[in-house]
Amino acid sequence: MNSKHNHYAKKFVQMDKEALYTLILSLVIFVFFWGAIFLLQNCQATLWQMPLWFVISCIGGYLLSVVGVAVLIKYFMKDFDLEDK
Repeated sequence: MNSKHNHYAKKFVQMDKEALYTLILSLVIFVFFWGAIFLLQNCQATLWQMPLWFVISCIGGYLLSVVGVAVLIKYFMKDFDLEDK
């Protein structure tokens, strides 16, 4: 019974790690998004007839989140059943 409990507890440790990695990624995206707006707010340059701050923050932020989630899934997330059979 104790071995089964340890195995179950290890799954929760893994889920906590995954939640932490997801939180870190969300903070990186948050800083990127608002940092791009703050740093480029006075820039008059445009790209595709949109202000550069918009393109970098929104489109760049989207691309950053897609790549970040792909990295999370490939390297940090583990597929397992929560139930022991």
